Amino acid sequence: MYNSNEGFDDMIEAYCETLLGVDESVGAIMEYLEKEGLDEETLVIYMGDNGFSWGEHGLIDKRHFYEESVKVPLIIRVPGQKPLVCDSLVELQDLYPTVARLCGLVPPSYIQGKDISPMLDDPSLEVREAAFSVAPMRKGFLLRDHDYAYIQYLEDASGGIELFDMKTDPKQYTNLAENPAYKTVVEHYKTKMKD
Repeated sequence: MYNSNEGFDDMIEAYCETLLGVDESVGAIMEYLEKEGLDEETLVIYMGDNGFSWGEHGLIDKRHFYEESVKVPLIIRVPGQKPLVCDSLVELQDLYPTVARLCGLVPPSYIQGKDISPMLDDPSLEVREAAFSVAPMRKGFLLRDHDYAYIQYLEDASGGIELFDMKTDPKQYTNLAENPAYKTVVEHYKTKMKD
């Protein structure tokens, strides 16, 4: 937890400079592909590691289950396709079967990832009901769907539970896990997590 403003502005400035550098590098790659005539035959994927909190929830780090950390950039540019925005839940493990399909290959049946390439044509499609995240250092698990973010610590949830209504509280300020009105919802997600 971060309790001091000392150096905070410098940290944010350095982070923003890093992002600017990444943006410029991606631009340089895209310009090179176009200049060399490779842009119409090259699949480009831009993705990021888990995000970083800058004071949200009193945190300055990236190893937690709030949206700032678990929501990551994923941009897929397929030659000849127009840009679209899709709000479906996906997991980074979905990249392997997606890239395989886009390259005309058949991914092995035993992998857990899902092919999200149909969403590149129709952004209203959903391939997952929920996304699952694990943070081994925190011994925690997240099950996130469009309605709720359910977080539990330790496999049996004995380390604590958090439940956030993502429609009415997208910044995750109100933990509903102890609210008696949400007991059934908590049990539903606890069972879903166990399954």
